[in-house]
Amino acid sequence: MGLNLFKKFKKEEVVEEEDEETLEDEIEEETEVSSEKQDSADDDMVMKINERLNDIENRLPRMDISMSNLKKEIDGIREEMKKIEESMKDMMALYEVVSAQINPFVGSSKATKLSFERIDELEKKIEEFEEIIIEIQMDIRMIFRNALNLRQIINEVLYEEVIGIE
Repeated sequence: MGLNLFKKFKKEEVVEEEDEETLEDEIEEETEVSSEKQDSADDDMVMKINERLNDIENRLPRMDISMSNLKKEIDGIREEMKKIEESMKDMMALYEVVSAQINPFVGSSKATKLSFERIDELEKKIEEFEEIIIEIQMDIRMIFRNALNLRQIINEVLYEEVIGIE
């Protein structure tokens, strides 16, 4: 009976060893399957990331061109706004001048005073230019009177006609 127990105990050890081996094999298979799944999931993730990077790389030049166009448009709008502001200032100054001339109850503001000063300066400059032009006209008349002898020119023309006829 002792031998049977020993054989039985031996068989149980063998069964336990086989169970352990199958358990180890199953664990190895599961880890291999899970590592394969992990590898395939990693590969899918890498492919998706690469696709996204390619998409971004394709869009970057278009976005850069769009940005430069937008900057140009913004600069153009800024220039137009500056022109509009200048025009508005001129219009307001003109309005104040006209309203001050028409409406005696409107007080004179700094802008109105500046506008009147500008108008006065322009009128003075116009008068100076008119005087200079009159002086230039007088000088030209004097030069032509002294340099040109009309009698001599008329005599020469008549003399040439007489000689040409003969």
